[in-house]
Amino acid sequence: MFVNDTSRLPDSGRVCVAGFHANPAGSRTFHSLTIVAARAEIEEMAEPRNPSHVLGQGAYIDAESGKVFAAFFAGSRARFDAEPNYREALYVLVDGAVYSVRGEKIATTIRRGLTSREFVLMRGDRPQRSVRYTWPWYREPFVGNQPGTRSEDFLRELSTMVSAYG
Repeated sequence: MFVNDTSRLPDSGRVCVAGFHANPAGSRTFHSLTIVAARAEIEEMAEPRNPSHVLGQGAYIDAESGKVFAAFFAGSRARFDAEPNYREALYVLVDGAVYSVRGEKIATTIRRGLTSREFVLMRGDRPQRSVRYTWPWYREPFVGNQPGTRSEDFLRELSTMVSAYG
């Protein structure tokens, strides 16, 4: 099931995500995602006036094949909630393709090497997207996949979200 029906997403397929930063201090960036037929177009945007419009996080990854944008976001957010409602609907965007985590039975794996990592997004047991990127083994050798442990690696954070809310 692709996200062909964008009526469940806010503003008929328009989603705002915050740029990922491992430490909370620093400049904040925001991205506007326009989703049509399970494909997304990404644009930089100014900070939204209403903070409840931000439904997730995203980041550009320096992959071996070039820059890749990855994000996770919720389908909705109540106005006064502290965070978006990921339990109801979690969506994942990797390299322009949008997947509904629970609806499409999405899973992720990360293979660690000495100088790089490989992130693989799978639908069931079939690989859909893979991103190979430089990440030395000594950068985060003992960080686990438990929710609440913060990582500098956005794809590891995305993988944690998929396993927690999938």
